[in-house]
Amino acid sequence: MTRTLLVLSILALAAVPATAALSLASPVPISDKHAMPLLTAPSVPERRGYAGNNLVYHNGPVQTTPKVYLVLWGWGGSDPSGESPRLQAFVNGVGGSGWANIQTQYSGITNPTGQLKGVWADDASVLQGGVPVVPDLYIANEAIRAANHFGYDANADYIIATPHLHNDAAFGAEYCAWHSDIIDSGRDIAYTDLPYIPDAQAGSCGQNFVNSGAAGNLDGVTIVGGHEYAEAVTDPHLDAWYDSSGAENGDKCAWNAAGPDHAGNLALSTGTFAVQSLWSNANSGCRITYP
Repeated sequence: MTRTLLVLSILALAAVPATAALSLASPVPISDKHAMPLLTAPSVPERRGYAGNNLVYHNGPVQTTPKVYLVLWGWGGSDPSGESPRLQAFVNGVGGSGWANIQTQYSGITNPTGQLKGVWADDASVLQGGVPVVPDLYIANEAIRAANHFGYDANADYIIATPHLHNDAAFGAEYCAWHSDIIDSGRDIAYTDLPYIPDAQAGSCGQNFVNSGAAGNLDGVTIVGGHEYAEAVTDPHLDAWYDSSGAENGDKCAWNAAGPDHAGNLALSTGTFAVQSLWSNANSGCRITYP
C-alpha cells in the first residue's frame, strides 16, 4: 500500500512534450494514490503485519452499486498477450459472485451482476505520439475524458488500461497498479491506472501465481485487476475503509499463497479466473468467498 502526495508544478508541466500537452484537459492535482505492491517487493502486506487488524470506516463514500468502465487507451487494436478479453470477461462475470460478495460487509455495498458497463478504445490519445512512459497526470486526465465519454457515475471505477510497452514509469519497479480519484467540475471521479500487466518482469505482477504454464500467463491480469476493483469499491476516494496501517481490503491479502482462502481460481459464468482473497471483517481474515 502506498499513499503518495503528488504535487504538480510549473516545472513538471513544462517537462511534458508540447505535442503531448496539447491533448491534456485542464489538469487538477492528484492528491493521493493507492498502489498494489509487487510480488517481489520486500514489504508485501503479510510481511508488514496487516493481518489481524480489521478495516475501519473513515466516513468516506463507497460504491454501493459497483460499476466498471474500461478504457483501452492508445492500444490501436494491439493486444499481443490477450489482456483485454480476459479482463473484460472477468469484470463482466464477477458481479454476483461469492468473491465480490465479501464487499457487502462494508457500508451497504451491493453485489449486482453485469458490472462492466462499457469499453472504449480511445486511440485519439497522446500515446499515439510515441510517449514511452505515461505520467500520472496523463492517467488522471484520461479518467476525466472517460467520465465525459461514458457519463459520470459516483459508483463507477474508470479503469485506464495502458497498452503494451507504454506504462507508468514505476510499473514493475515499484508497484503493479494503483487507484485514486480526481475532482473535475465538482465530480469526484474514481479511477484506476492498470498497466499492461504481461509486461511485468519475472512474474512480479502475478504471472503463474495460481496456475502453471500457459494457463497462468494471464493470472496477473485478474489478480491485479481484481485487487484494484475491490479497493475502488470499498475505498474509492481513499477515505472510506482501511485499517490502522492504511491497508485496504485488497492489500491485507495481496500475494497470499498459503493459509485459509489463499489466492486461487474463481469460477464464473464467463470463465475461470485467478484471484487473490479479500479481507473479511466478519472473519477477521482473508477469504475467497462470503458468507
